[in-house]
Amino acid sequence: MCPSAILNTVTNKRTPDKAGRQEEEMKRKIVTTLLCAAMTIGLLAGCGNSGDSGTADTEASAQEEEATDTKAADTGDMVTVSLYIPTLAPYTDEAIMEVQDAINAHLAENYGIQTKLVYIEIGNFDQSINLAMTTDELDVTCYFPENTPLATYVNNGQLLDITDYFENASDELKNTFTEAEIKASSVNGRMYGLVRKYQYGGYEVAVLNKDIVEEMGIDPAGITDMESLGEVLYQVHEAHPDIYALVPQSTNEMSWIQPWVKRVGLTSFAYTNDLDSTEIQSVFETDTFKEFCGYTHQWYQDGLIMQDAISNTQEGTSMVTAGAAFATLHNADVDPLEALYPNTVSTGVIIPPQSAPSDIGNLQYGISTNSAHPEESFTLLSALYTDAELHTLLSFGIEGKHYVIDEDGRADYPEGMTAETEPYGGFAATATYPNYLLNPVKASATVDDYKAAVEEWSTKVKMPAVFGFYFDTSEYGDFVTAYKNLEEKYYEPLRTGSVGLDDVLPDIKSELEAIGFYEVIEKMQGELDAYLAK
Repeated sequence: MCPSAILNTVTNKRTPDKAGRQEEEMKRKIVTTLLCAAMTIGLLAGCGNSGDSGTADTEASAQEEEATDTKAADTGDMVTVSLYIPTLAPYTDEAIMEVQDAINAHLAENYGIQTKLVYIEIGNFDQSINLAMTTDELDVTCYFPENTPLATYVNNGQLLDITDYFENASDELKNTFTEAEIKASSVNGRMYGLVRKYQYGGYEVAVLNKDIVEEMGIDPAGITDMESLGEVLYQVHEAHPDIYALVPQSTNEMSWIQPWVKRVGLTSFAYTNDLDSTEIQSVFETDTFKEFCGYTHQWYQDGLIMQDAISNTQEGTSMVTAGAAFATLHNADVDPLEALYPNTVSTGVIIPPQSAPSDIGNLQYGISTNSAHPEESFTLLSALYTDAELHTLLSFGIEGKHYVIDEDGRADYPEGMTAETEPYGGFAATATYPNYLLNPVKASATVDDYKAAVEEWSTKVKMPAVFGFYFDTSEYGDFVTAYKNLEEKYYEPLRTGSVGLDDVLPDIKSELEAIGFYEVIEKMQGELDAYLAK
């Protein structure tokens, strides 16, 4: 084995704890010393040879060594930490590399680390990070506990326990999070990530094609519930049978946040009927879900909903913007949706501001258990939540190239650019970054101080009666899998309207009983009642 291979074998061997790292460093020093001695002996032996070959080899070795030293000087032997980010809009490879270089210059100067940006389309994100977590390629990542419960990541050993890191972190970082936010990123009192700093909850509206609204004289403000939305959808369907009246918002999701189902505990199988309720049910048996399915099934039968909604892969707002559809349901918050989606208008409030139990922690950033650089990863994680310059670089790109600051101090597109032509996401995906409140206010925003607006917003959002409740599912792995299979069988066909709930509910109840659903719910209900009684 060549000297470099021997050195790589030692230095690439991972050790998870501090003592192991100290041992590794001692081994590295010993090997390095031995290698240096071996190289010295080899060079001395070469000096005794006749001819030019020894000189040439020596010169080549010197040149190679010089090149290596130069490369080391450029990087400073800094650790590179990968950062996995979901995308909601297109990013060009060139723009990503430009931003990555700018970020790394900032990280080198301020933190002594480097990063590699890995952008993945949001529809494939969960699958991609689950695969990456089996390797040491992933260090810091976004994850969605609403899709995969936090406890599942923890029980699978995928996320690093960062409790000690957080407790020893700067006051600036610790003061960034409320007690509720810390609770949302914890399992059994241990932290496994940091929640996204953003407004929580939202209200439901329908996003409508502006051209058709103006053509038909539709009053968007008059649409305030599913019934009034349906009346307009029927009118548009009759006038424009060549386009879809209603399409899913994201892939086959008919609603962005599914406000008809107020989640409690583990989001994969336990629900309450509304925010005030404390009775746990299956989603299929809640009155709110039954009501929603009643509308969607009727609309589907009448041709208002795209017939292939269950297999749809297009984003609803993009279809509305392009005129391929009239409406899509969407979660709204502080910023107007019209600013994000050109040629659209929003309806009145269909569902008032509210938050499900999982909303606070529905998007988090954490560190993979298999990360080879946990300390450096936490350094990056901390900086992403406290360093405004770094976060703005990551969110908006390079000032003057991907965005500009106008005379009012707001971020806007450079002259001649739009959301569609700006190569670094077009501001569309900034809500998926760690701390939205660190960014400059966008020119399109309706508020002067976004942080203040979010704080005011939070006072309007109604929290559920069961907030803070946690149910440990570590002993229910087989059950959770069985329930997931059952839900995949029925949930999307029901939400997109292709199947009527009344037609399949008896079968659903029978299958729920067969997998032991009602026994698990009974135990969960007992724990919830005890939690609420404290």
